[in-house]
Amino acid sequence: MASPLPARPVRDVDDSNARLTACGVSIGLFVIACFMPALITRTPHGGGDSAVNGAFLLLIGSTAVVSGNFGWFANPLLAVSLVMLAMGKDRKALWWGGTACVLGLSSIFGMHSYNSDVRGTAIGFYVWMASLLVVPVAASRLSQRDTRS
Repeated sequence: MASPLPARPVRDVDDSNARLTACGVSIGLFVIACFMPALITRTPHGGGDSAVNGAFLLLIGSTAVVSGNFGWFANPLLAVSLVMLAMGKDRKALWWGGTACVLGLSSIFGMHSYNSDVRGTAIGFYVWMASLLVVPVAASRLSQRDTRS
């Protein structure tokens, strides 16, 4: 007896390597960003500017919620999107990853409004943003590949 459900189309490409590569690149960029200067702040008493590395911001970032900056929450959303991508749930990875990117970008707009000691962003911030962007881009490409097959 034939199944009432239509057969799933057979994909000619195994995308597990692409998924693992995207997850690895995202995690690698995230770790690199933790060791790079990410935020430039003014030191007290006219000492000039100093850079704060990403690991320190990762540790204290959740306290910025008190001042209305929710950008740190992109980190747990990145973790969720990585799990979704690894499990093959491209649409969910795209949405979770896209939300992480929006939250990450929102930290740029919120950082100057709550603290006048923040002077700007450094290379670590952009590497962190790249780590957030890898997952939704990969999920989008993989979901497009699925619809074509």
